[in-house]
Amino acid sequence: MFLVRFGELALKSRFVRRQLRDRLVANIQDLFAAEGVECITEADEARVYVHANDQVSARSILARTFGVVSFSPAIEVHADLDSLRKPTLSEAADALSPGRTFALRVRRVGTHPFSSQDLARKLGEDVRAAHPDSRVNLSRPEVEIHIEVRRNRAFVFREIHPGPGGLPLGSQGRALAVVRDEAGLVAAWMGMKRGCRVTVATAGATDLVEPLRKWDVHLKVLGLPQDEELGGVVRVARAGAVFLGTRWAAFDSKSHDSLAVPVFEPVIGLADNEIERIASRIRTG
Repeated sequence: MFLVRFGELALKSRFVRRQLRDRLVANIQDLFAAEGVECITEADEARVYVHANDQVSARSILARTFGVVSFSPAIEVHADLDSLRKPTLSEAADALSPGRTFALRVRRVGTHPFSSQDLARKLGEDVRAAHPDSRVNLSRPEVEIHIEVRRNRAFVFREIHPGPGGLPLGSQGRALAVVRDEAGLVAAWMGMKRGCRVTVATAGATDLVEPLRKWDVHLKVLGLPQDEELGGVVRVARAGAVFLGTRWAAFDSKSHDSLAVPVFEPVIGLADNEIERIASRIRTG
């Protein structure tokens, strides 16, 4: 199973947080379904749990799910010391070789007959007994084993993979993104990252648009008029905002005064190499 963490969602009120979390879960299910990968999802107030047999596909999908800050393939057991010993020693056996240093990172939520320090000390002693040539190093260990106890559930893992962060796709209304070049591609992706359901307007640049479908399986694409007048396209897309890939050299504060919706130009301050880096991530997503 995968332990999925979200960031900004946790700062919202309980009602809004629940809405955003449910949207995140629905988006995860959509992405898994689009790739034909089976999964079972569940969630609580701070985590989303994804059970999937295809680990390679699951990692790829979660890495491009907006709203996911990070995720870890984890072993789940009951939240008691005896249950935690086996997976902790298993992770240590996989990662530790003679002379390597390690640390146990324990996090606990809920009421238990033990503290986080108790778990770290007792499980650390078990690891030391099984690997006498290894040493504890809490500041700069070569191997970190994470133990997260959440009420009556506990999770053991070593890997933490980054997600794109941001807000769940579709949680912040509709927007239109004009994609003419790589800067427009990045601007559209940034709009998605802020939770907007983005419709793309392009003049046949399908090679720039197709990578976005991996991030939004419901992506809609409209043709860009030859005169590039956006008013009509905004109305067709029912967009509440427009995202443009404007660069600083071409910036004109009055060029879109005729539009009745806000215009965002998120890449205006980015260097060329930064745009290329983000565009490469979008394509390889």
